[in-house]
Amino acid sequence: PIELSNARSDSASLFGTLSKRQNNTNLLPDLFLKPMDVDLPECCGSGCTNCVLDRKTTKPPTSDAPNILDNSYRTFQVTSIVKCTANTFLFRFRYAGSHDSDRQLEIPPGSHLMLRAERGFRDARRPVAKIFEQWRSGERGIEVRPRGHVTRVEKYDKAERDLYFSRPYTPIRVDREGRSFEVLVKLETGGEMSEYFTTLDVGVVTEWKGVYGGFSWVRNRFKYLVGFGQGVGLAPIYSIMAGVLDDEEDETRLNLQYCCSDLDGVLMRTDLQAMEKYWNFGYSIYLSRESCSCEGKLARSCKCLSSRIKYNEPVFNHRLEEVDIENVLKKLVNGSFHVLICGNESFTKFVESCVTRLGISDYYKF
Repeated sequence: PIELSNARSDSASLFGTLSKRQNNTNLLPDLFLKPMDVDLPECCGSGCTNCVLDRKTTKPPTSDAPNILDNSYRTFQVTSIVKCTANTFLFRFRYAGSHDSDRQLEIPPGSHLMLRAERGFRDARRPVAKIFEQWRSGERGIEVRPRGHVTRVEKYDKAERDLYFSRPYTPIRVDREGRSFEVLVKLETGGEMSEYFTTLDVGVVTEWKGVYGGFSWVRNRFKYLVGFGQGVGLAPIYSIMAGVLDDEEDETRLNLQYCCSDLDGVLMRTDLQAMEKYWNFGYSIYLSRESCSCEGKLARSCKCLSSRIKYNEPVFNHRLEEVDIENVLKKLVNGSFHVLICGNESFTKFVESCVTRLGISDYYKF
């Protein structure tokens, strides 16, 4: 990926060493295996289910230090920008304040922050950062489709609308001690905040406020946690599941069903493959608009895609359908589970209708 950075961009440093497990594409309840995270010289090689060397990552102790974010705007400096897809970028921000050395950054998984920008930001005449030039030039190869009428939920500070505009973003990773966080940002053609993001570069200071969100995770409350995400709607689900995997005392089984238009638009591909090495995580990727000249329903049988699929990557070359949702959830009827849903309005309504038809009431929409 293309990256501008003056800080170390290593996701493993935030979540620790990943546990190894055997491949578990469909995440059937009876296929969960205990984690093996040992050096090869120490292992007998027999794949013992209850190996004495089994161990999982250790979650750092929670500090009693006050939170930097206290529902007032705080300054955070851009420390890196990574291009993920043609129109989606990963930004890292680090706290820029100098009077809060005793504070740390606490952002619960699934929560969101508000970013605000001055309406007169164009007056500063800050140039477009080089990493965004291709997107701004119109040569980004993105097909712009008519969106029709879209009902928008107002999630900004109305009291400041004359001077500022603001939008919510969900951090996917948080470094408490380093006081930094990362957000996925999808740039929209004609979007005011998208235009503001293109003027950001490493070193620029921004203003964030929080923390917001009604979701609260309780360790081991459910046996299974199933997430249905679409596009950048992956963010809250990813952060919650990563938090579960990072907690050595949380044994919740995780299943992610992730929907994108095509393979080039899949976010966090490398991270998802790394997470699948955990004994209690599995996922599937559904592509709704992947261009293909053959009739292969599964990506593995599609000659057009097979060369682009990573080893054991669970990619399906079709839209997520009701039967797919039923197949995932019906396997979990013998255990308690909770469903997370995040995507655009039509995706959310579709998944919610499928879930309610199955008589499931334990679900949360972001």
